[in-house]
Amino acid sequence: MAEKEHTFEEAYRKLEEAVQKLEQGGLTLEQAIAVYEEGMRLVKICNECLNAAELKITQLQSLSEEGA
Repeated sequence: MAEKEHTFEEAYRKLEEAVQKLEQGGLTLEQAIAVYEEGMRLVKICNECLNAAELKITQLQSLSEEGA
């Protein structure tokens, strides 16, 4: 994972906050773009975390099947 600044849970929580800000409205165009950009960065972090977890689970399943 390229960025270790967030755990999945932290990134997901911040992503939910960004979505709420966008849904509430009241932002200038520039603010909305900045929030959207941050949201996309957080989506990338979440996806990287999920991909790493999926790989780990696959590896563990392979080890379990080899040992069975």
